[in-house]
Amino acid sequence: MRYSLYALVAILLSCAADLNAQIKVKISKKEFKNDRTGFEAAWTHVIDGDSYLKKGGVWYGNAYEEYLKATLYNNINPQLNYKTGVSALYSDNKEKAAVFFQKVLEEKPDISGDIMFFTGRALQYKGKYDEAVNKLENFLKTAGKKDEANILLAKKYLEECKAGQELTKDTLRVEIKNLGTGINSNSDEYAELLSADGKTIYFASRRQISKSSSDYADAKFDENIFYSTLINKDWGLPVNAGKNLTSKYCETPLYLSPTGDELYIYAGYENGGDIRVSEKKNGKWKTPVAVSFNINSGGTETSMTFSPIGKEVWFVSDHGKEGLGGKDIYMIKKLDEKKWSKPVNAGPMINSPYDEESLRFSESGDTLFFSSKGHTTIGGYDIFYSVKDQNGIWGKAVNFGYPVNTPWDELFFFPSGRADSSFYFASNQPESIGGLDIFKGRVLPLEQVVVPVIIPEPPKKDTVVIRDTVVVIKEVVQAPPPPPVAEAPKEVVLYLIGLVKDSETSDPVLAKIDIIDLATDAIVATTASSDVDGSYRVRLPEKKSYMVDVRGTGFLSEMKRINIPATFAGEVYNLDVSLIKVKVGKKVVLNNILFETGKAVLTSGSYTELDRLYNILVDNPLMKIEISGHTDNTGSATLNNTLSTSRAKAVVDYLVHKGVEVTRLAYKGYGPLQPIADNATPDGRKMNRRVEFKILEF
Repeated sequence: MRYSLYALVAILLSCAADLNAQIKVKISKKEFKNDRTGFEAAWTHVIDGDSYLKKGGVWYGNAYEEYLKATLYNNINPQLNYKTGVSALYSDNKEKAAVFFQKVLEEKPDISGDIMFFTGRALQYKGKYDEAVNKLENFLKTAGKKDEANILLAKKYLEECKAGQELTKDTLRVEIKNLGTGINSNSDEYAELLSADGKTIYFASRRQISKSSSDYADAKFDENIFYSTLINKDWGLPVNAGKNLTSKYCETPLYLSPTGDELYIYAGYENGGDIRVSEKKNGKWKTPVAVSFNINSGGTETSMTFSPIGKEVWFVSDHGKEGLGGKDIYMIKKLDEKKWSKPVNAGPMINSPYDEESLRFSESGDTLFFSSKGHTTIGGYDIFYSVKDQNGIWGKAVNFGYPVNTPWDELFFFPSGRADSSFYFASNQPESIGGLDIFKGRVLPLEQVVVPVIIPEPPKKDTVVIRDTVVVIKEVVQAPPPPPVAEAPKEVVLYLIGLVKDSETSDPVLAKIDIIDLATDAIVATTASSDVDGSYRVRLPEKKSYMVDVRGTGFLSEMKRINIPATFAGEVYNLDVSLIKVKVGKKVVLNNILFETGKAVLTSGSYTELDRLYNILVDNPLMKIEISGHTDNTGSATLNNTLSTSRAKAVVDYLVHKGVEVTRLAYKGYGPLQPIADNATPDGRKMNRRVEFKILEF
């Protein structure tokens, strides 16, 4: 039997009891159909969505995509919105589920006994803890038969949301960045280890390689170990750790010795999942062998670490004695050169009735970092730490804090141990490129607060100072008349409609469309354009400013800002979008790339467009591009060539700083040699002063 460490973690992350048994909501053909054209195609998407939903597991994502296409035809059908929300919640689209459940509550709040449960869970993923608490409490209070598993889960989620309410009141001063596509991919990356000098990083990835196997419950590829080296402050291209550490089964790095010549790994092919060790000889890792201490059992051991002085081994097992529930943390001590003590449970200050995972020590050894689904988690696995006092007693687990911890899963915390206070961790939060990603964090210095010193003036002569005298004056105030009852405001009925088409051929494009509230950065509505005519229609919650994010497979993403004033009288606002098809040789002008006059210094007004380009590169990890700078024909040709080159390089530097691998970027200045308009007019010269990118590989 083969076991993936991440699959074992993911199974324990699952929050569904038995969805196939729970979902009894059916979409009525009669109620779904309306007067619009396209019913047959939409109903086919419903049938396909139902088929995927019934399969469950990895198929929830397919169900979501099918239902989303069906909403193009009818996006107010409560049964369809219910199933779209459920499939989003149990796939990699969790942050998009809430909007569908809230539509259901508006149209048919009694659709199912679990609608409040699902809505509360979806709002928790959005970080809206107050609203989530309200929905989960309503679910628990409402009369009627409920699934026992959902009752237990609702109580657990309620605890997490209340912990979230408290923890988010005190935001950590940290800077968090995704390590980017140099390390992360569309697959899962996690279990990162840094060498003692910080110049090499080992990690596990489920990306496909030549020996990959996908014979696992989650249908993903097996885990393999990769490493990358630091080159000029950027991580180089990841390299497989070698044939002896690579098989069609699962290997995950757990602990790297300070000297860098011993690597302890999780081996999923051994005895249900065991810990083994590989030794480096002549620059190559040897075949992993059994460890010299007795921590492996008939169960599964998924994590381990040494104390800094090497006298203790801490590990995670689901088969140890005196377990408090799920996977627990245990410890053994070195008695002499050959003997180790028997495993001892770390106790209730560290372990919880739920699962613990991924252990790391601080450099001094007095702090243990780990992840847990218990204690005061605000959702999924959170990172915690325990501090050892002067008597050697470990203290109560403390949540590391927000925004490192989120309603998603945070695991494999790794403190760098260097003076820059940086750390690494893995998370599947929405900012990840795909599944679990590796992030880097840095604790920022405290803000200096200047407190003014107020020196009281001495009392004037002949002034009597009276202290400790309180005079209470009671005044009888007549209660004001009640305010007039205002009429309830009329519901805003406003739809965004339009067409999404190929910029060259004008053919319709099937694209996913997210409506983002600029005030909160929250996605408030989601739809998709029709593959028949490119049309879309989505309801907007109110008249204000939004960002419309349009993404179609094989096309460059596009973001459009719309500003709808409160005085807008219509019920329909139109926005057509043209998407540029990705193909080698295609050139795209970058709008609003602004520089200081006569310099190659980017201004802040450029960041929106540059971030859009960054997102395009993230969405297309195999794409390589050339950034080119262009000028008009006024002034010195030599200076124009130099300036255009420097400006193209400034754009590349910005993207590299954001995390784009430098090998994916080239830059060149063409000066006035490639005009796109007539230099004889001011408007023409303005068009020629531009930055663009060309697709080199895809």
